[in-house]
Amino acid sequence: MSLARFTCPLATVHADDTVEAAARTMRDRKVGSLLLLRAGHPVGIVTDRDLAIRVMAEGRDASKEKVGDFVTYDPITIAVHEGIETAVALMRRHGVRRLPLVDETGMAIGMVTADDLLVLLGGEVGAICDGIENRADADDSR
Repeated sequence: MSLARFTCPLATVHADDTVEAAARTMRDRKVGSLLLLRAGHPVGIVTDRDLAIRVMAEGRDASKEKVGDFVTYDPITIAVHEGIETAVALMRRHGVRRLPLVDETGMAIGMVTADDLLVLLGGEVGAICDGIENRADADDSR
């Protein structure tokens, strides 16, 4: 199954934005991560967890700290033509829950999250169960 369904307007951040502004963007956009782009290419990612653990839990001032100091640079990305299996394998191998989705030129076009994959795969499992429960020979094989 193609990852093209995960293309969407991206939630982005600038390295010189404050952590407070980044957190507000996450809240307003209802996302758990923001991409740092350079000429449309993903060069970094910052997550709500990064901000909670590396800023707030350390007692840093979110209104003064710059988000660029907490970005994970060179994020693991996935190409739009790849499948769900590849996304799952990359997440497992690299211990990440989010993958910036890139087109054939490396431009960011979306974000694939572990939550997205769980919802998608849950729907697929549900469809399989419906098929099993409602198969034509159900009475014959019980």
